[in-house]
Formats: sequence, C-alpha cells, structure tokens
Amino acid sequence: MERNRDETSNSTLYRFARGLDKTVNLTAFVLFVLILLYAGHSLWYNHSLQNDSFLSDELAQYRPDGQNPSLADLRKINPDVIAWVTIDDTRIDYPVVQGKNENEYLNKSVLGEFSLAGSLFLSTDNKRDFSDPYNMVYGHNIEGGAMLADVLEFRNASFFKTHTTGILWYPDEGGKARADRIEIFAALEIDGRDEIVYANPRNINTENLSSVAGYVLERAVNKREVTIDEKSRIIALSTCENAVNFERVLIFGKLVKMSDGEIKKTLESAGDNDTQSSGGSRPKSLRDLPPWLLPSVGAFLLILLIYLLWRIHKDRKERRRIRNY
Repeated sequence: MERNRDETSNSTLYRFARGLDKTVNLTAFVLFVLILLYAGHSLWYNHSLQNDSFLSDELAQYRPDGQNPSLADLRKINPDVIAWVTIDDTRIDYPVVQGKNENEYLNKSVLGEFSLAGSLFLSTDNKRDFSDPYNMVYGHNIEGGAMLADVLEFRNASFFKTHTTGILWYPDEGGKARADRIEIFAALEIDGRDEIVYANPRNINTENLSSVAGYVLERAVNKREVTIDEKSRIIALSTCENAVNFERVLIFGKLVKMSDGEIKKTLESAGDNDTQSSGGSRPKSLRDLPPWLLPSVGAFLLILLIYLLWRIHKDRKERRRIRNY
C-alpha cells in the first residue's frame, strides 16, 4: 500500500517535472522566435527607411538646374507635385507635394509608392502656388539626416547663423523657371498643438500675419531681424522632434520672388557644377547596400532557427533514452 502511494507520488512529481520542462522549452523557443522576428523586422525597417528617405537618383534628375528634365516633367508623373524646396548647405533638397488630405503623403513617396519616410507636403489648407501669406510644409525627421531632420540643427545658434537662405522652385510655365528665395528668420521649438503656429493657414491673412510672425519671434530659439508687412509671404518647415511626444521644431522663412536674372544665374551655377552635392542624397555608405545582404541575413536566421529546433528534438530524445535505460 505504502509502495503504491510512493509510486503514485513519484509519478505525479515526474509528470509535473516533465510538464515544467516542456513549458520552459516552449517559452524559450517562443522568445527566441520573437527575437529573430524582431531582429529581422528592425533590419528591414532601417534598411527601407534609409533607402526611402534620401533623394533617389530617379528623383534627383528633376532637381532644378537648367539642364536635366524640369520640375514640370515630374509633375506629369505625379500631378500632386507643386514645388521643390532647397535649404542651402543642408540635406533639405526635395520635391514638395500636396495631397487630398494631411495623411496621404505621410507614408507615400513622390512617385506614389509606399514609403516609410513619406514626402514633404504642403498643408491641404494652403493654395498650391504658395500665394498664401502663411504656408506650412510638413515632413518626417529621419535618423541619419534625411527629409526634414536638418530642421533640428537650426536650434544650434552657430548653425542658424551660418544657414540663412534657401530656394523654393515652382514647376516651369512655358519653359520659364520660377522661384522664390527663402530668407530664414526664425527657428522654433513648440508643442504641435499650438493654436497659433498650427492654425489653419486660411485663417492667417495679410492683416494678422505680422502678429503671427511676432508670436513666432517671441518664442524662437534663434532669430534674426525681418520685416513682415501686408505683402509678405511666409513658409514654415515643420517636423517632429521625436516619435513619442508632441514637440515640433520649425524654421520660418520669408518668401521673396526672384528676378529672371537671379534665377538664370542660379541655374547656370547649378549646371556648371557637375559635382554639386545633393543635400537630400543618401550618404555614399548607405547609397546601395549589397542586394545579397538581406537574403543572407534571412538565411542565417532561418538556419539558426532550424538548429534550435534540432537541438530541442535531440535533447528530448536523449532524455527519453536515459529514462528508458
């Protein structure tokens, strides 16, 4: 009788131990698979983000320089293209689009393809020709310096001091290039829910533009003197500081129409400089990752998973052999 109770007790303990062993093995296996999936996803995400965020060679050919296909040609591919913005001596050098709503180009490239980096886009409440007194352009802050990441650099006083201008190009009309000079006058860090900076552009007119500019200058991290009157137009480039809060960083510039002579001189300068660096182009080290890299990493992770399954199976067979011995 006592022996039966001992055997029952031992049997129960054995089943518990065996069940616990299976649970531990299963948990370890699941965790390992999750780690592999996370690692693979992170690799794909970072690779896709870097490839999508810097200006591709396909798009770079449409950069206004008086030689390559014009911005008007890019507009034939995507009618949503409305301009090209360049901030001098930065990596901000991209086409600007305007979608049907504010979310359309958050993860959509200028060529209409899915893109984690999205595109630079003008608020849908603005006129397409930037004729409004207050024009708001949005874009992501991409690690590595792409899209509007360089906007954050304007919080540095020395950077702000040495980066003062840019150009806003428009699609050609009748073969004639049009452009505005951007005279940067403020860098601002503010909550994305601010009701004045992020007011509907339609509500900012020639009468209240000066007060909005004054509001910006009062709160600016860095600023310089600027004259804003009823004929002035302002462009703001807005990006997020990070993905976990509502902090936004913006630079503000006054749009000044460039004369035909200024435009011609700028285009000639761009055309003569064959080695001109592309502000938005990918760094050389990221330009083209080897096409075999991702498949190789995927194959390695798969082999690692198969090896783990084989080891688990082998260990179980060994334990069964020992118990049956």
